[in-house]
Amino acid sequence: MRVFTVALFSGLVVLAAGYGGGAPEGACGDMVPQHHTPPQTSESPYTISVNKNSVRPKEKVYVTLSSKQGDTFKGFFIQARVGDTAVGKFDAAAGVKLVNCGNGVASAATHENSKEKTKVTVAWEAPPELSETVIFT
Repeated sequence: MRVFTVALFSGLVVLAAGYGGGAPEGACGDMVPQHHTPPQTSESPYTISVNKNSVRPKEKVYVTLSSKQGDTFKGFFIQARVGDTAVGKFDAAAGVKLVNCGNGVASAATHENSKEKTKVTVAWEAPPELSETVIFT
């Protein structure tokens, strides 16, 4: 039984406000929300956290996107990646729309509506065969 490490890059969370029904599949590759606005260069007012730092194949990790100071966000787009490849799958949940990136099914999660949010938690399942470090971005 292998255990792999989960790494976080909270500065890479794509918070979106321009697509009320969720980020399009076109955001899968470069994780750019396609809003035609410049990226934020200051410290992110949001965080990504997980309920565990290592996980076994097919085990679940709960990923939480939250505001640091009560600021709201209307959208998000998150993937678990090894290099440039989305891995694993997300579970359906209220307010969450699943996106199929590349050959992956439910390999990304985005917002289902543009209601203001301060926190969102999604469940991600590790793939059956994986030994590399996974980065949520």
